[in-house]
This record gives sequence, C-alpha cells and structure tokens, in this order.
Amino acid sequence: MNEKIENILKYEGIFSIVAKGDDFPHIVNTWNSYVIFKNDEFFIPVAGMNKMEEFLKKENKVIVVIGTKELMGLYGMGMGVKIIGNASILNDIKEYEDLKAKFEWARAVMKIEILESYQTT
Repeated sequence: MNEKIENILKYEGIFSIVAKGDDFPHIVNTWNSYVIFKNDEFFIPVAGMNKMEEFLKKENKVIVVIGTKELMGLYGMGMGVKIIGNASILNDIKEYEDLKAKFEWARAVMKIEILESYQTT
C-alpha cells in the first residue's frame, strides 16, 4: 500500500484528517504537496489546528483520506486510500525543522503513524 500512497501524494489533492470530536467528528484538511511520507508515517506542517490538537490529547486515533483522479483506481480513473493511524502534534522532532524551513508559517508538525490502510476507489 505504501507505493499507492506515495503515488497519490505526487499529485495535488486534499489530504483530510478526521479525529473524534466532543459531539461530532472533527476534520482538518491540508494539501498532498505539504505532506512528507516516510517509514509508514506522515508528517504534516501545522499552522492552526488548535481544536484538532485539543482532541488528539484525548484520543489520538485518526482517519486519513487521500486521493487523486489522476491514477487508475479499482473501477476506473481515480484512486483513493483510507488510512487509520495514531496522531500527535509535536515541535521537538527533526521533521518539524525540515517542514519549518519549507513552510515558515508552521508552528508544529503532525505526525501520523499508519496502523492500517485500504484502497477505497
């Protein structure tokens, strides 16, 4: 599945992250081009995401949905992947420095460790 994830991230698209909110799922979006993917982990620059950070302190499990219409999927053009992982927002890891150099607005980095992934389309 890593190869499919890497291929999707080569194309611009929405990278959606869903966490458990108080009364309803909480979702944030970023762009595929902002994301670093290595060793079964995502690293995403964080500007705001204050509510997301609050919710992750209570429950760190997230669902990530990525996709592109540019790749052949299961039923034709368009490939999507659903990912389940554990997330945290940090600013004391090397990847934060890497992303901060590229995106000066980043106040932290969200690290998502992949637990499961499935092709959906």
